[in-house]
Amino acid sequence: MGFSVIIKLLLMAHILYARVELFDIKIAGETHIRTRNNLLISQDGPLSLLRGYIMRRSGYMYNKRLFSSGIDIDYSMKKSAKSTESIHVYNTYTRQPEKDKAHVKVAKDGANADYFTNFHQQLIYMFPCESGILSIESSKADSFTRFLRTNRNRLDTLHLLAALLLLSEGINVPIVIENNEIEGTRVFLQYNSASPALINLSLWLDSIVVAEAEEQMQSTNSVLEEIDLYIRKNNSAPKVERGIVYQKETEEIVQFFLSLCNKTFLSDLKMCYEPDTQEEFNNGSFLDNPKFLIQSYIFEYIDNLEQYMLFVDCVYGMLQYLLSYKKTTEQQKEQIERAMDYFFIDKNLYISELNYTVDICDLKSKIDKEAIIPFTCSEMVPTYTRVPEYEYISDDLNGHIQDELLQYSDHVETTLLNLFMCLTYNPETNLCSTEHMPGASAALIEFFNKYSAPTESASQTKHRDWCKVVSRLNNPKIRYVRESRTELCGGLENILYVISELFIEDSNILTGIERVINSLYNIEEETERIDDMQWLLVNVLNSLAINCQISIDSSSLEYLPSEGQAFDIFGSVVLSFHSKDRRECIQLDILPKYSKFLLVSEFIDFSEGIKGKLIQIRTKYNLIKSYTLRIIWNYLNNSIQSLEKITPKQSQYMLNTIMKGIEHTPNQIFMYGRIDSLDYKTAIVKRFLINSRKHEFRQDNPILRIAENIIGSVYLNRQQERKKMLSACVCNLAYKKQYSKRLDYDTLQLPVPELDADDIRGLLNDTLDASNSKEFFYNSFYNILSHSICYKEAFNIFGVYTSFRALCVMLVEKYGSTELSQAMQYMREHIEPYNPHILNYIWFLWLSYACTETPYDQKLVDYVYMYLNHVYITSDYMAWVAKIPGMNFNYILSVLEKEKYILCNDNNGISKEKYERVIDHFKTIIAFIASTHLPANPTTSRKRSKPGALA
Repeated sequence: MGFSVIIKLLLMAHILYARVELFDIKIAGETHIRTRNNLLISQDGPLSLLRGYIMRRSGYMYNKRLFSSGIDIDYSMKKSAKSTESIHVYNTYTRQPEKDKAHVKVAKDGANADYFTNFHQQLIYMFPCESGILSIESSKADSFTRFLRTNRNRLDTLHLLAALLLLSEGINVPIVIENNEIEGTRVFLQYNSASPALINLSLWLDSIVVAEAEEQMQSTNSVLEEIDLYIRKNNSAPKVERGIVYQKETEEIVQFFLSLCNKTFLSDLKMCYEPDTQEEFNNGSFLDNPKFLIQSYIFEYIDNLEQYMLFVDCVYGMLQYLLSYKKTTEQQKEQIERAMDYFFIDKNLYISELNYTVDICDLKSKIDKEAIIPFTCSEMVPTYTRVPEYEYISDDLNGHIQDELLQYSDHVETTLLNLFMCLTYNPETNLCSTEHMPGASAALIEFFNKYSAPTESASQTKHRDWCKVVSRLNNPKIRYVRESRTELCGGLENILYVISELFIEDSNILTGIERVINSLYNIEEETERIDDMQWLLVNVLNSLAINCQISIDSSSLEYLPSEGQAFDIFGSVVLSFHSKDRRECIQLDILPKYSKFLLVSEFIDFSEGIKGKLIQIRTKYNLIKSYTLRIIWNYLNNSIQSLEKITPKQSQYMLNTIMKGIEHTPNQIFMYGRIDSLDYKTAIVKRFLINSRKHEFRQDNPILRIAENIIGSVYLNRQQERKKMLSACVCNLAYKKQYSKRLDYDTLQLPVPELDADDIRGLLNDTLDASNSKEFFYNSFYNILSHSICYKEAFNIFGVYTSFRALCVMLVEKYGSTELSQAMQYMREHIEPYNPHILNYIWFLWLSYACTETPYDQKLVDYVYMYLNHVYITSDYMAWVAKIPGMNFNYILSVLEKEKYILCNDNNGISKEKYERVIDHFKTIIAFIASTHLPANPTTSRKRSKPGALA
């Protein structure tokens, strides 16, 4: 292949910035190596793109990078100065993935602690994951990906990745970090002086350096993001100048992979090898393997089929060079020969093998045909990138520096792109089209004519073309960050104005949007204003949707000032798409500085045909256990278990089982799918807090670290998410020991909006569900009762049927009948000193509930009756009880009369008096009902409010 052709292919790859599609993966597996027509890529080897594809679908790298116990993630939540005793405001939540760092000495059991620290540091460098999504892109001036992108026109970058891949396999590649007097420090690889260097990349790169005079700029390596923030704040670009930045991250990454051959890594870290058994695979230890790291990175970096085949040529050529390299020993040559057999396969042998990619392509095709939106998993949702402010891009060095300043992150634009892909998607054709959208702008029609087929990632060209559609729109009410009217501002109102401008030919949409928005300014009540805007959003989307009915599942929105102090509506809204008896949900996070589109739940409402296909392929691969097949098998098995609702995300039993083993195999929890939903994250954190002793809150505890990282991944400045995630801290006050440095959060000082009776009732059920032993349950229950809300709101918390069922039924079923007495004794100790009589009101209701259980439990009735002191039951209280719907007091009375021989000792005057008084109480209640014509028959509801007289 000619050099000019190679350069052309490399330039084309730069424009794409996508991931290789599954169809191209299939073609790659069937394409001969260019220099050896009889060789194909082995689908069981490290060059298998299908391996990377399935691992990404399975969420292994997503989980490992964002939640690993080896990473100390950077986040904090501070109370705002606006907070009062009655209202806590947390509007200073920060999460900065680019500032994450590796924990020092995280290894155990004699393993190489330095290796694990270095491994996790390189993991952070290679996957910066800015904005909390899995990504190799970074705005840092010395990032590894930026280093590769800057040298994109040279084959050296692919040779560098090939060298790192071979080093991860234990093959000694003589790559060096060299200090050259003429060219400076560089990454260099040359086999002999007569041959050209395969790698000759300077570690000093031209970059943007912010002028010192710009005092408003913050000191940070993420210069490009800081420029964006500066422009947002000042509506003008900061003063910048050219600077030379040393590529420290690239140097450290190269040195790390070189160390794999220089140290006794192979023996010390055997636990990280690719697994030989299913048990080893399930433990997830291979996620700490450098092979997993570099293979995952290459899958993210390689943009297209042509670039990938160039990379494969680089790997093959490097192996050939090493075989002839004079310093290669005979032992090393044998290792290289084995690698050749592992990486590649003779085409005649390939024909006789199972074709994994064909099976996965067939499965994906069936799933796509049943989807009602174009995204069937989170990995298919396009994420933001950096796009040029202007269409012209200079290719010279000065132009490159200037272009960085004239680029922006298309957060809001990408959110709109994903939303419009859902609105234009036709499940019948599996294509996106505006044919059903009368009044659509010419630019919108042209875009979806060009990009009608949904893809598994969005190319750079697609991002740029979409940004042209939504930039420089004529409506002056549409707010942009830049004077060039590019980079959309966030805000629901702003987004709706953009939608109206894309349908400028349809006057109804524009008129409807303007009428509602204008009317909002006359509404003083914020709740009403938000409700009207939500109504408008749903109506506009339904008018545009082709085959779906759209509704709002949930929302958390606020009316706040945006960029330039203009007010808009911000927060999250979950939209539900209904069609063909199917339902899919998406979430729009609309914030002042960026927006995000999330797939709330992956498409799992499979037909019987797809379920059968999943089971068929899993069965087919049951007995063939190569590493690649274990990855595929586990992906299929997780999908099937998800259908059967027995994954850790859905099954409390499964989650408890896995978390018991996390201390010894912390990666195990990452093997069951992405930890992405708020409910799943909350369940993990709650189980940790409920099942941890005080001494387990030590810095090297992997469960604590994983839980801490999960907490940091949630928008803690949003009350709904904060309450859900942190309420279980009430169960274990030891959280302060570890989390107080990041969380300005004291459960003992929380106002009612942060912790109310409903939250405590929920915790009672959660504690029972999650506790691994009665010891853990009572520790949590003791801490819950110690909170002041339990004696201030005792009746509202414990007097409801759900609390009775938790403590009197579920507790007994899980840990035995004697535990109820212990729980009631704890309640006496904590509540009675503050409110001597309220417990008897609660016991009286519990006795009523116990009698109405079907069938009722004789022992339970006896236990509760024993604790009840009839003396404190007043006539006012009985009158209130008589108004409770859903209680058949005649039946309760009959049960108490039937069980008299157990409850009453006729030979004991005190016992006899108590029984007679209790019977009289229920007769009085029945009389109250009769006198006021209240129904005495049971209904389905037992919910009621606490009587004011008993407060």
